[in-house]
Amino acid sequence: MRKLRKLIQPIVLGSSQSPAYFPAFNLQWHLTARCQQNCLHCYMHDEPTYLSEFENELDHKTCLRIIDDFVNSFGDKCRLQINFTGGDPLLREDIFDLMKYATKKRIRVNILGNPNLVTPKIAKRLKKVGLGHYQVSIDGLEKTHDRLRGRKGLFKDTLRAIKILKEAGIAPVVMFTLSKVNAEELIEVIRLLASKEVAVFDFARFVPIGSGKAIRGAILTSKEYHALLLKVLYEYKKLKEEGTRTVLGQKENLWTLLFQELGFFKPDPNIKNLILGGCSLGSSILTILADGTVYSCRRLPVKIGKVPEQSLWDIFINSPEHNKIRNSFKKGKCGDCDLFQYCRGCPAVAYGVYGDYSAPDPQCWKEVRKNGPKRDRDPRRGRSTG
Repeated sequence: MRKLRKLIQPIVLGSSQSPAYFPAFNLQWHLTARCQQNCLHCYMHDEPTYLSEFENELDHKTCLRIIDDFVNSFGDKCRLQINFTGGDPLLREDIFDLMKYATKKRIRVNILGNPNLVTPKIAKRLKKVGLGHYQVSIDGLEKTHDRLRGRKGLFKDTLRAIKILKEAGIAPVVMFTLSKVNAEELIEVIRLLASKEVAVFDFARFVPIGSGKAIRGAILTSKEYHALLLKVLYEYKKLKEEGTRTVLGQKENLWTLLFQELGFFKPDPNIKNLILGGCSLGSSILTILADGTVYSCRRLPVKIGKVPEQSLWDIFINSPEHNKIRNSFKKGKCGDCDLFQYCRGCPAVAYGVYGDYSAPDPQCWKEVRKNGPKRDRDPRRGRSTG
């Protein structure tokens, strides 16, 4: 462990999980449920709103009103960012008008989308309207990725889109949905994308909701996840030595626990009642679905409000369900942990595994002792493993 600490220390210090406060509010906006893919782990399928999203997609004027409401609700309090997504947001004919309107309101705009419609002409238009970055997904090497995403040839299409975006001066960001199905390919994918010089690579844990319920056994155990994080740090250290400029995003909240374990991070016991990192649910993010339904997080399918009938500010502050979700962080092992303010667990994974978003993060390996020792649990079965 001491040797590993020496190897990876340079890439941990100053990482995105350093305890600092960045006043930004993120709106993840699923403009449409229309999509060219059929992902095995898609969280949109079989949800209560899925049919409604197809039948009641918000029109252009309503979307403009919501952008105005976003500015009025949060614009005088923090920096604003909208991540337009779907489905595939490029399937909306008004996507460029919406982006242009938002950027004129001094909102940073990104796209989380598919590669299918990315052409040099489209990329040029995206650049012209002020796109921040364009995020695509790669969930394994070619065979695995195409199987998970439900369409042959999609892996090659994604690499093609990355090249086009770079040539247009747009930062390509790549997200990897991590599960037992593709965990063994993660390192190879990181190396591949570093060779393609993508701006940022990151990964998110698979959540067994929507279509993912059918493969719920694919979720990694806490021990498997811990070992994989260590391996990723080690490999990324080697890439940095080789001169890569690709950034490892480190958005996962459990990086903080690993950094504490390795001696790179120590929580301040004197700071209370402040959110200093980790999951942003309840503090700096909201999600709008195609029909106007609002969630705290897209991977947590619990309705907290509806736009434009309600203002985003009213939903964020006064929604009983949103406040219930926000306060759920303080329960159980996560609430007793000294890293609570820096990590906060993942309620979405807890909900997907246990059906209870107030349950502890099922992939956290830390033993938190309050009323005696607690054992790690197998997130696939909800039973102790020790």
